[in-house]
Amino acid sequence: MSLLRAFAFRVDVPIAPSRAVSDREDISTFGARAAGTIAPDALHVAPPRSAWTPLAGPIPGRLVTGTLPDDHRARFVLRLPRNWNGGLVAAAASGITDEHTYDLYFSDFALSRGYAFAATDKAVRRAVLDGDTVLMPHAPEASVRRWASRLEALAALARREISGFYGRAPQRCFAVGLSNGGYIARRAAESDSGLFDGALEISGVLWRADSGNLLRELPAALRAGAGGRWNEEALSRAGYPPAEGRWAQVRELYRSVYWESSLALFLGDLDPDYRGSFADYDFDARPAALREALRGFENTGDLKIPLISLAGRRDYLIPAGPHAQGYAELVRARGRASLHRLELFEDASHIDTNAETFPFVAPLMPRAHRAFEDLTALVEHRR
Repeated sequence: MSLLRAFAFRVDVPIAPSRAVSDREDISTFGARAAGTIAPDALHVAPPRSAWTPLAGPIPGRLVTGTLPDDHRARFVLRLPRNWNGGLVAAAASGITDEHTYDLYFSDFALSRGYAFAATDKAVRRAVLDGDTVLMPHAPEASVRRWASRLEALAALARREISGFYGRAPQRCFAVGLSNGGYIARRAAESDSGLFDGALEISGVLWRADSGNLLRELPAALRAGAGGRWNEEALSRAGYPPAEGRWAQVRELYRSVYWESSLALFLGDLDPDYRGSFADYDFDARPAALREALRGFENTGDLKIPLISLAGRRDYLIPAGPHAQGYAELVRARGRASLHRLELFEDASHIDTNAETFPFVAPLMPRAHRAFEDLTALVEHRR
């Protein structure tokens, strides 16, 4: 994997509204697997092929793509299987990936069980210039502040499309998501919208103004790894897991590929006036308006529906201590622990693709599928 150099700049790119509908003999990745045409962003987060959802054949149905109504910067894909079970699964993409992020990770699984599946890119756009330089333009319309509302808009759109196609509304709707998509799934579980019946998040990012967040943790990690030597004590204080033995290679990969690029994404969005180095960034020394901005989109832990959370203890991007366990503590403080289940896995990291390079890393995707089946059973029992 090549190293990423990430830059963020503010620009407003006009996006034309679009909508396309087609009835197809396959809306899964069955044919794309054979043809080698699976979307790159789907491959970016998926585990090795041996862990992909088994598909006995193509899954026929309707494919709807385009931009969200009244919000044409956000793209979506909606798959409606011919043999529908009455359910809907809706997801928002992780960090800078697009609406095809979950084609392998969740769409195939959902479709094979009869669910309609919808995903949005959250209006995040990126461009790869020379193979290792990623430009991430930022406009207010693409901000993390608007990501949760876009999942709700997607769910509402999918309900209308489903009613028109099948002649009846979905009986239940589930929010799912990975990484920052997991943060959005948590927001869906905290929402009063009534659009969702249950939620599942994997390696979700916890956004809080007054406790640890990526704008505090990633600079601390960069400082701890500066100069070719690791300050293990400083990394531990920032919440990062140890990296003894073979795990040292995994941590080095995350430092090389993900730390600066992730920080660039959020500084370009939330603190574009900052001009110093990433390692020197001090969230608590920045203007008070930044903390107030985070309060506007932070997680609350005030769950309205059941939520299952999964995370790997060897996550060197979104460490489980401050994020997965930190969110569980927030839920308990709100008196909502009966609606939440957290599962931690010793041998898992953040991106399932890591298992291609490091076979000792166990993918979370198969575990997420089992957890989803637990979630649906829980929701049906509550009904």
